[in-house]
Amino acid sequence: MFRNSLCLTTILLCLSAASTFAQQKVEFGERGAPVAPTGIPVPPLPAGPIEYQTAEGQGIRVVILARGLSHPWSMAFLPNGDLLVTERPGRLRILHNGVLDPTPVEGVPEVKATGISGLLDIALHPRFAENHYVYLSYQKSMSEDKAALAIARGLWDGHRLTDTHDIFVTGTEATAVSRIAFDRAGLLYMSTFGTGEQDLASHGGKVLRLRDDGSVPDDNPFIGRADARPEIYTLGHRSTLGLAIHPDAGELWQNEN
Repeated sequence: MFRNSLCLTTILLCLSAASTFAQQKVEFGERGAPVAPTGIPVPPLPAGPIEYQTAEGQGIRVVILARGLSHPWSMAFLPNGDLLVTERPGRLRILHNGVLDPTPVEGVPEVKATGISGLLDIALHPRFAENHYVYLSYQKSMSEDKAALAIARGLWDGHRLTDTHDIFVTGTEATAVSRIAFDRAGLLYMSTFGTGEQDLASHGGKVLRLRDDGSVPDDNPFIGRADARPEIYTLGHRSTLGLAIHPDAGELWQNEN
């Protein structure tokens, strides 16, 4: 069930992103210069559901919930069934009763959207019903030519995010893509892009482990080492694209590009 639900989620978002990408003739880089599209051209999505037969003999049926999203990157279901979706250019969108609200959600931090980075993952606090915390990972501008990955936390008031502020910001050696996930103990994990870095003084190519307020747990593996960033939980990762807690085993699952 865990694997199937991840596959369905991935297919839904990839198809939505592909549809938008196929309609774009030109993208624009950080300074407004046109960037030629890359990859294989994708035809427009059909009007009805799409069915696939897998090599494992399982049929997958994909229903398109929303069109017109620009590079949707992650999503989270609210308790009432509404769906929050991040768009990489820096917008947070909401689907209410299966209908995409044309107006982006307010309260998102200022995002530096460049290349494959921008507004990235979204996660609800494990006790969201009590505290209404929403977490976003994104690329944050640190100067004119430097950026870092950050986690922002905001309060969901039913319509928008309020009191949104950063709880953690990496060094500028960690940019591009980030995933976030909460474990059963309420600890927050954050992945950073990299090429397999082993350097403990760098946030790049790591999975970081934080408390829900961005502080560092006392039992992190490299606590007390002068040559190490205390947030580091695991290292040597090559371009993490997925991070999730297994719903039965409670294990942290990570996949690399």
